[in-house]
Amino acid sequence: MRLWQDGIIALLASIGTATLLWAAVQALIFVPPRHQDAVVLVSARGDGEDLEAQVRALILMREDQRVVGEVLLVDCGLTEEGRTLCRLLSRQYRRVTLIAPEDIPKYVT
Repeated sequence: MRLWQDGIIALLASIGTATLLWAAVQALIFVPPRHQDAVVLVSARGDGEDLEAQVRALILMREDQRVVGEVLLVDCGLTEEGRTLCRLLSRQYRRVTLIAPEDIPKYVT
């Protein structure tokens, strides 16, 4: 019985050590870029059913990997309910903006 307990403790210790080493290597090697120049265009249509999930995934990518800069929700036929959802998302997240298709060149230059 003592052998099993020692084995489990050794396993947990090795997992913890590997996690700490991975965090140290990631902090040293994966330096985040200084500028967030990537602009993501999301086509928003209808009621914007999956729009919130897409925006949240992009926000997580920005926070975790610092890949995404500005998220532009392009109105490609939104209903009034969809526009309301886009406005709420743009208030909730700082770098999310609802734009008309003709405004794309202002952001992508």
